Amino acid sequence: MKVISRRDFVVMTAAGTVVTPFMDPPRLTLAATRVTAQDVVDRIKANIGVEWRSDDVDTFKAGDPSTVVTGVVTTSMATLDVLQKAVQAGANFIITASPTFYSRAALAIPAGRSLGAGAGGAGAGRGQGPPRGAGSGAPPPSPATVSGPGTGASAPMPPAPALPPPVVPAPAPPSSAASDVPPDPVYAGKNAFIEKNKLVVFRLTQHWNQRMPDPRAVGLAAAMGWRTASGTGPRTGSAATNRPAEDGLRYEVPAITLDALASQLKKSLGTRGGIRAIGDRRMTVRKIGLLPGYTLIQAAIAMLPTVDAVIAGEVQEWESATYAQDVVFAGITKGFISIGRVVNEATGMQVCADWLKPIVPEVPVRFISAGDPYWRPM
Repeated sequence: MKVISRRDFVVMTAAGTVVTPFMDPPRLTLAATRVTAQDVVDRIKANIGVEWRSDDVDTFKAGDPSTVVTGVVTTSMATLDVLQKAVQAGANFIITASPTFYSRAALAIPAGRSLGAGAGGAGAGRGQGPPRGAGSGAPPPSPATVSGPGTGASAPMPPAPALPPPVVPAPAPPSSAASDVPPDPVYAGKNAFIEKNKLVVFRLTQHWNQRMPDPRAVGLAAAMGWRTASGTGPRTGSAATNRPAEDGLRYEVPAITLDALASQLKKSLGTRGGIRAIGDRRMTVRKIGLLPGYTLIQAAIAMLPTVDAVIAGEVQEWESATYAQDVVFAGITKGFISIGRVVNEATGMQVCADWLKPIVPEVPVRFISAGDPYWRPM
């Protein structure tokens, strides 16, 4: 049972923990106004400033859109931890930048599970016809015996060499009954928590990240105390000279070593271990380029020559990271720092919460961090 003190608005749970509730005194006067999750999304579409396209990404992922909203939470990842904190704070509508169920499709069950009776094997129901030669009773011809025009071979291919027996046993054939496949406990538990607490989850990423300047870059600059081009925004110490280029992705900062820059990022963003750096830690950095979100190698190649160091969200190690490693090995003084996509998305969703507050004045809006999923061994 929860006891709420209206004087200081502190909730004491049965376990003795203290949770800051979502409602604050100024919002109580708006309690009679009802706004649904669909209403909030409609206002987002009307105010986001980019053309809204119907797609399978920025959509409702869980819950009933007609649910009356008690509070809105923005986050980089709707983890179970974030969902629990939202419930404890009195919110029931979560807007997340990343998938709720671990894949782009955000299916509420793992792919391939609960296919239903008679689902058949791989490829069933996908319009795949029988193999060539089926129906005549004869097996298809072997590629080793095929030659002639259109086959790519002017003479029969030599027989394939014998292969050693496989090390990994062949997978068992799929069951024909959905009940034979046990539900994944993580999916099931997350779905049950969402249903029990009547939560609604909406993903907002493609359209949000099309805004200019990029909200993730704006949030990162704010967290680091870098000033905007107009001279407004946060500033700390000697950062008064910080200035981005017109695209909002390039900043000039007071001289700092790459090592100190990485340490500042770790401290300011509250990361535990996800930040990784490439380059001489003693090199001096004055020009910084930001590559928010997932970075394609083309963007890294275009950005790196124009700055001293690049700060990226998520990269493929064998693409952008390896390219930066080879640049450094060639003797070019450059730095490359990856802060991780979840951490990078968090700064953009902080900006999203501030942006939403005047758009949805009927209910409180708050950012809740999903944290850094990684930790570093000591």
